[in-house]
Amino acid sequence: MTRKDTYRVKAITRRRVLEATVAGSALVAAPPFLRRALAADPIKIGIPTVITGGYAILGSQVQRTCRLVKKMTDAKGGVIGRPIEFLFQDTQGDPAMCVRKSQELVERDNCRILTGVIVSSEAAAMLPKLEEWNAVFLSHGNGDGRLTAELFVPRFFRANTSAPMGARTLALYLKDAPEKKFIAIASDAAWGRSSNAAFEQIKAVGKDLVDKIYAPVANKDYSTYITKILQSGAQGCYVALQGDEARAFYSQAAQYGLAQRVQFFTEIVAQADIKVLGKDSLGLVGSSRYPVTYDIPENRAFLSAFQAEYKNEIPDWTDGEMYQALMILFAAIEKAGSAEPMKIVEAMEGLDVTSVKGPVLMRKCDHQGENQGFVVKVVKSDKFAEPIGEIIKTYSREMTTPDCRSASFRGR
Repeated sequence: MTRKDTYRVKAITRRRVLEATVAGSALVAAPPFLRRALAADPIKIGIPTVITGGYAILGSQVQRTCRLVKKMTDAKGGVIGRPIEFLFQDTQGDPAMCVRKSQELVERDNCRILTGVIVSSEAAAMLPKLEEWNAVFLSHGNGDGRLTAELFVPRFFRANTSAPMGARTLALYLKDAPEKKFIAIASDAAWGRSSNAAFEQIKAVGKDLVDKIYAPVANKDYSTYITKILQSGAQGCYVALQGDEARAFYSQAAQYGLAQRVQFFTEIVAQADIKVLGKDSLGLVGSSRYPVTYDIPENRAFLSAFQAEYKNEIPDWTDGEMYQALMILFAAIEKAGSAEPMKIVEAMEGLDVTSVKGPVLMRKCDHQGENQGFVVKVVKSDKFAEPIGEIIKTYSREMTTPDCRSASFRGR
């Protein structure tokens, strides 16, 4: 080796030592909790969600809430001293695509925790694979009642309000409503069919359900269905539509003046739909998966952080349910002291957490989260730049959660 080569090697060595020393000094200077988080492997959470397609707005809400939660969690030093890492994949709302993308997250990225799935049929397709993947799956918004009933698997939990729970809440409220005759319209998908089936509960409180309508998935023309609603003689219309479907229905309903002739009752009052309806949304009544106006410390803190991050944007129901699901997940990880899937399963069974929607119990018998039921009415608000759903009735979680491994409320 020449003297020049020797000098080059020594220079490289000194530079590497200096770089390592500087990096090490920066880590030592950091607060203790941050040193632990930076030194630890991240907890990877796979988000197979709808990024393109008819439900993309819901997927965009999932993504923005996850990014906010990461920022909030990193500021607190992570979870069990480890940073959180979210990995997103586009499922396009297709069950087969969802399974493929989820498998990629598991096998390629070593994500053993999955959440953020939008469509119930996607969730149902994933359930048989969880054992093979050694993964745990937490629903933030899947509504199909069967997921925690006949399709139950031990590695699946539902933190959110289900379709039967939303319909139950509305049925309890409509018991004393002046409307006697109702018609229901829903998307011809797992969640929509579960919703319409659950809405039949109004018969038990003395109401008449004259018809149930199913519109094709991704339908854009609702004129035929609106005409049918007008001709039905119904005084109230139950609506179980979301994403592009809901916006198309409500905008066309406004053109027909449907809201002036039939009272809308929706299973999910969504801020995105309120934006489409504008002033025509005023008076809309429905159950709420997440009431942004719920005045408790946990929700005030979330709303403040959300609006600070997204320039006073109002969080929608997906944002609230996604946030709650992640808070429940983190509480289970902290309780378990581990991000290993089966340890999370054990810790989550019977877990009682207070989040943005109040107290939520993750029921051991079927892994359904017991959530309070909220009925809201859309009104003008001095606190927000657009109409908002104000809470007009709250029902206890014991009243709104179905029987164990069931979508029904026998004897209640």
